[in-house]
This record gives sequence, C-alpha cells and structure tokens, in this order.
Amino acid sequence: MCVYSMIADHYRDRWRERKEYQYPPATTEQFPYQPKVIPFTIQPTITPEEIEEFRKLLERAREYDKRNNEPDCENQEKLDEIIRLAEEAGVGDEVREAIESTLD
Repeated sequence: MCVYSMIADHYRDRWRERKEYQYPPATTEQFPYQPKVIPFTIQPTITPEEIEEFRKLLERAREYDKRNNEPDCENQEKLDEIIRLAEEAGVGDEVREAIESTLD
C-alpha cells in the first residue's frame, strides 16, 4: 500500500468517526423542580489546522511514494468520501483544494 493511500485512509476514518451528538443527553425522567432542558446538537468541525496538516501529509506521502517507486494509488472513491465528510462539516471546498494541490 502506498503512503498516500494510508494517509487518506487515516483522515477518512478520523473524520468519519466524528458524529453529531446531543447535549444534554435526552432523559425521560423529569423532576418537578428542574427547569426544562432544551437539548441542542453540537456538530463537530474540521479545523483549518487539520486541513493544513492533511495537505502537508499528503504532499510528503506523494513525494515518498515517488522516491520509492510506489504506484499512483490515489483511489478516487476514497478521496470523494473524504470530500463528502468535509462537506458535511462545512469545509468541502478547502479539503478539495488540499487534495487537488497534491495531485499531478
């Protein structure tokens, strides 16, 4: 497996694991003296620092793969899934640019 593919796998798994969660957790038990709690959803984000780290790692992986005669093994489906996850977090364009900047 080429390093570029391994880096893509890592970030795909890392960003896939981030799920929305509800705070406070919904409970069925309400005591008369507790105020009504209105739950809200916290959506995890992908930070600009993570995107930059991702881009730099992809660039370094690409260089390593070229130096070691690894095949071009960028899997478009894998990259599309990473972009989809980033779009859900509102940073699809930034991640798409990071990926495209590493491809020849």
